[in-house]
Amino acid sequence: MSLLTNDIPRKRRFRAGMVGGGRGSFFASRHRTAMRLTNRFELVAGAFSSDRQTCLEAGEALGVAAGRNYLSFHDMAALEAARDDAIEVAIIVTPNHLHFEPCKAFLEAGIPVICEKPLVHSSQQARELQRIAAANDTFFAVTYTYTGYPMVRDARARIRAGEIGQVRFMHVEYLLEWLVNDPSKLGKGGIWRGDPAKAGPTGALGDIGTHAFNILEFVSGLRCTALSANLMRTVDSFGLDDTDLIQLEFEGNANGLLWSSFAAPGHRNGLRFKIVGSKATMEWRQEAPETLSVFRLGQGDLTYRRGNGDLSADAKLATSLPAGSPEGYLEALAVLYSDYATALEAGRNWREALQVPVPDIYEGLRGVLLSEISVTSSASKSWVPFPSS
Repeated sequence: MSLLTNDIPRKRRFRAGMVGGGRGSFFASRHRTAMRLTNRFELVAGAFSSDRQTCLEAGEALGVAAGRNYLSFHDMAALEAARDDAIEVAIIVTPNHLHFEPCKAFLEAGIPVICEKPLVHSSQQARELQRIAAANDTFFAVTYTYTGYPMVRDARARIRAGEIGQVRFMHVEYLLEWLVNDPSKLGKGGIWRGDPAKAGPTGALGDIGTHAFNILEFVSGLRCTALSANLMRTVDSFGLDDTDLIQLEFEGNANGLLWSSFAAPGHRNGLRFKIVGSKATMEWRQEAPETLSVFRLGQGDLTYRRGNGDLSADAKLATSLPAGSPEGYLEALAVLYSDYATALEAGRNWREALQVPVPDIYEGLRGVLLSEISVTSSASKSWVPFPSS
């Protein structure tokens, strides 16, 4: 049975609140679409903007009752926690530099959190959120959306089953072209992504490179143990790195390479990985997400397609449409929201309830550590150990 099926209306729906996501918010609208696709969440409260008028307009447009359209997330956390029908999860879709305080407020109120990535700006902040979540035994998820694709989950299951043998080398790239021209022409998106006060210590690496890093660890099941980074700025007017090359060492003597860039002409949303094992090589591309390719030693190549009967149980569970009806980014995010619903329903036993682990506060911390360690490595031109937690 799929995560997104016709029997979902008979399942419990969770009361959700959203922080951020007012006028012109790109990713907030994607979150709301994913919530609707699962039919497991109802948006009942929000603090949609720091601007009063924008906040009120957003709440009205989204059908949130006036009494639950809050002008600050602090008020929202405190007043919702005191209600008999309080929200059961807070979804944080503010700009990156504004993640920490609302996450902290809702965790301290005992309300589970779903946060956009990158999680926060520093490992100190991430560890503080990790400590609060653990102390309150509260669910905390970070939306690394690409782990929701069925064929990414199929790749993970096949590697775990030994289909490609021992993992020896991994390559991942996430390339975009939007910064090739002057970023001042790109509006506020180009400006804040190059501002360390808003984007954090890295540019391309913290924004898209963290997706690439997370998907390698998710698919392979191996943890990075050390890295050597070269963070580059090829666009002079951009304030942070726009292109990154990072050598990686993993558990089990596997090695890897991560390449991320905002300034790669011809690449629209070019996330792809290649996992080289002792028996075969496996490859997946986000721009062709319906297929997973396996190139076997001394045998014919294989192409697995989403929706077919020979997929892993993990991929079948994440599939919502029949073969030939393409699924994409929104469905992948909806798969994560279905996972979140399963986790919330399970309460304290949420990890045991999930067939595939969701990116949580720990994965969010590793994304922050990636940026910090890479800055140190690039500046010193040396290998730097990657902590286990």
